[in-house]
Amino acid sequence: MEMSKRQKILIVLLTPFVLGFLLGILVGGGCSKAERVPVEKEVPVETVQTEPEEVVGGVESGSLPEDDVDGTGESEAREIIYYTKLMSYAKVFSDINDVHLEKARAVGLQTIPEKRNAVDTLLLVRVGDSDFLEVDDLRYSVPYLTAGAARELNHIAKAFHDSLARKNFPSYKLVCTSILRTEEDVARLRRSGNPNASDNSSHCYGTTFDISHSRYYRDVETDEFMQPYELTKVLAEVLRDERNAGRILVKYEKKEHCFHITSCQ
Repeated sequence: MEMSKRQKILIVLLTPFVLGFLLGILVGGGCSKAERVPVEKEVPVETVQTEPEEVVGGVESGSLPEDDVDGTGESEAREIIYYTKLMSYAKVFSDINDVHLEKARAVGLQTIPEKRNAVDTLLLVRVGDSDFLEVDDLRYSVPYLTAGAARELNHIAKAFHDSLARKNFPSYKLVCTSILRTEEDVARLRRSGNPNASDNSSHCYGTTFDISHSRYYRDVETDEFMQPYELTKVLAEVLRDERNAGRILVKYEKKEHCFHITSCQ
């Protein structure tokens, strides 16, 4: 059946309205579906007041002391190094024994004590432990010096202590290993096989003492410590200054682990 001219005109006029209506349904349906998706309301976040961490022994729980490398809660020992130019001890302290002996005879005892009970304690000063010095167990000598030598030994010990303090190093004492030898002591020492034992030792005149460069003493152990060779750097500076001032003669004795020192007073 053929469409009349009137029907064709009607279809042409209605087509845009029909298409617009269908498009509106499609778009509106999509929007309605999107609106049906629930939207969560924004909830304000509460500020939670937390309790401060418990502090135990000055260290907050959960943290470790700076030196607690193994997590045990205990500090590790810390070695102190003295970063300074190493002195050639053998070259700086090279006063030979003949020079020590000559000075000892000039300023020390005129007569060498034969035995220990013959030591004239009225002419000498007894040397003992102090805040700066520790006297070793003396097997081949007795703890007596001339007044001048005793003053010099105490001066060296205190200067060493003060030098450590100025450098903020741990406190240590010097160890005196040999002092006045009687003829009897020299004989016993020679029988022990010591090659440095001599009938003509400056130790026999009360002017000479040995200070260890391998052992140092401390009253109380702490987490900070120094090796003997680091402490010897400090001691060597003190001895160098005293020697340069003309107050002592010094010989570095590597095998005997000591500085052999004669007072010039």
